[in-house]
Amino acid sequence: MVFMDERTREALDFQYVLNMIKTLTPYGNMFKRRLKAFKQGEEDKLISELNKIEGLLDIGNNKEIMGAIDGIFSHIKDLRASIRRGMEGFILTEVELFEIKNFLYLIRDLSGLMEKYQIPVFDDTDIRPIGELEKILDPENTGTWTFYIYDAYSEELKGIRRKKQDLEKEIRREKKAVKEKIKEELGLNLRPDSSLVVSKDDRELIEKIEASPYLNYVSETYMTVKFAIRPGEGLKTLENQLLLLRDREEREELRIREDLSKEIGKRNRAIYRNMGSIGRLDLLLSKVRFALEVRGVKPEITDRRIIKIEEGIHLKLEEILRAKELKFTPISLEIKSGVTCITGANMGGKTISLKLLGLLSAMAQYGLFVPAKSMVYGLNKFIISSIGDMQSVDSGLSTFGGEVKIVQKAISMSHEKGLILIDELARGTNPEEGYAISRAIVSYLRDRDSISLLTTHYDNIANLEGLVHLQVIGLSRLDFEKLALEISKDDKMEIINKYMDYRLKLVDKDTAIPKDALNIARIMGLESEIIKEAEKHLKY
Repeated sequence: MVFMDERTREALDFQYVLNMIKTLTPYGNMFKRRLKAFKQGEEDKLISELNKIEGLLDIGNNKEIMGAIDGIFSHIKDLRASIRRGMEGFILTEVELFEIKNFLYLIRDLSGLMEKYQIPVFDDTDIRPIGELEKILDPENTGTWTFYIYDAYSEELKGIRRKKQDLEKEIRREKKAVKEKIKEELGLNLRPDSSLVVSKDDRELIEKIEASPYLNYVSETYMTVKFAIRPGEGLKTLENQLLLLRDREEREELRIREDLSKEIGKRNRAIYRNMGSIGRLDLLLSKVRFALEVRGVKPEITDRRIIKIEEGIHLKLEEILRAKELKFTPISLEIKSGVTCITGANMGGKTISLKLLGLLSAMAQYGLFVPAKSMVYGLNKFIISSIGDMQSVDSGLSTFGGEVKIVQKAISMSHEKGLILIDELARGTNPEEGYAISRAIVSYLRDRDSISLLTTHYDNIANLEGLVHLQVIGLSRLDFEKLALEISKDDKMEIINKYMDYRLKLVDKDTAIPKDALNIARIMGLESEIIKEAEKHLKY
């Protein structure tokens, strides 16, 4: 059973939250992609994860330490393919060996940093330097981050390179002697690469060069002719010997790289273990940063069927309101198994409460701190929602048909201990049938094992026995006479957002749904004559 389907994730803005968790290493990214909700029965594992975050909060608040860790994380590359190649017997390139050497040094530095600042180490974040492999990749103990196939790897390689150096010196002496003869006889200075470029217009010089035993024609352009030293027999012999030595050097270096690749392959478990530890530490610290950023608290995990939120905040909506220089009103609610109904006028925040409960529940079950004053949470097997426009273009279903499809799926799962969120039940059909269907669904769900939270605009739905009735305060406490002095033509929606009280209050089953629609219409400037007529029909 899927914990949350894509429609629910989107409706609750869960991806928005995940995007706030910013991992820095490829291994941290891997673990973030694999993030899953903790299952029922894994309460101890979830509590352990939340305790780890709590234990690292002081570290997360220390800019110096976090800066040092981030500096190391930013240089870590994904080397899993190279390690796998080493395991499978492939010969690693010098670039791969260089990157692995750097990774070993980063492991060492990270381990030292954690020890220096006494950063808590957990079983799955234990960074262990691989000193033996460091020495193998740095046999001369230079301590440099660059990689080189050192002479220390092989006496044969050392001998080849010594002979090669001697030959190169002798070749330079031979070429120097030829250059001196060319200067003496022709009065010409050769380039550092022992070449000479002459203008085609200088026919006399070209003829002299062509007659010289020391220079050979190489190439030409439409303006110049290029010549180079003509090697004598002695120089040819030396250069051939150098080519042979270079070939031997390459073969010996290849053999050494093969040996080094095997050594790396043999230590794959230690390397992979560190990759995993780095990834989990990266993700854990990202959760810490997130907790601090949203001023989150550790949810209290319980085995009871309860969700209790005190002054919770929906992060995406809070950001939207902040951009308009408005504040999000924290919401508190407590629900248990069975059905809880939220009533209130449109624009009164019923959907916000629904989304808030679903989002914070998902966050808690994914092992995140939540933006609230406190939260008590019992794990759910699933979260499913019917929020927003349920119209399905692909299947040709109407809004109501799409809604029924989602609700039916939720009902079929309601015998499990899950969380069902339904916004404005049966809103896509006519009021009479919508009321009948809504009442029947609510009556069915109240005896199931799932926790169900529903919003409705229908009277007499929330007065069924065994239901909990919550009501949005909305605009019920607003002084409309004072408000009239503040309203201008251009800011009516801002006024509604400013004064709308999204908090919930527990009411008895016979409490009528507040008629905030008229208040909203009044703020938006609907003709007073129409307002009065509507009030008559409502028996005000």
